[in-house]
Amino acid sequence: MGARKRNLRAAAAVAGAALLASTTALHAQTEYPWSDVAFLPGCWSGTMGSLDMREQWTEVEGGVMLGTTRYYRDGTLVDFEFATMSEIDGAITLWPYPGGNRSPRGFPLVRSEGEVVFENLEHDFPVRIIYARDGADVLTPRIEGRDGSSRGWTLRRVACPG
Repeated sequence: MGARKRNLRAAAAVAGAALLASTTALHAQTEYPWSDVAFLPGCWSGTMGSLDMREQWTEVEGGVMLGTTRYYRDGTLVDFEFATMSEIDGAITLWPYPGGNRSPRGFPLVRSEGEVVFENLEHDFPVRIIYARDGADVLTPRIEGRDGSSRGWTLRRVACPG
């Protein structure tokens, strides 16, 4: 291959990388208001496979929402996780704490039309955490992998424990 073709390919690669970086930066800079996640606070219950799930989110206070999820099998707690949503550099970011340990990567809110989508393409799995509403009392969360795989479940709003 001639020097001219190599230079053109190198220039095209640099331009493509710059375009991708600028598109990603613009996407990440979109600001979403807390009202986009205002449907989450409260208690939710449902099943995922053989597990009974109970999820609870607090109202936004001090720029933070707190979440807990408990997983039960046959009435016995088998797993749990915490989560926080906070505003970082103008973006609402979801931080999962599976098993009580903070994930090394946060998931910024990247879309809120019809469902709220938290995304981090640098994470191994999942790369997307999605909360979709079906009316006021049904929530259909799902997680997605880089390869298009997904797992979802249905939660119904329930009274919070006293």
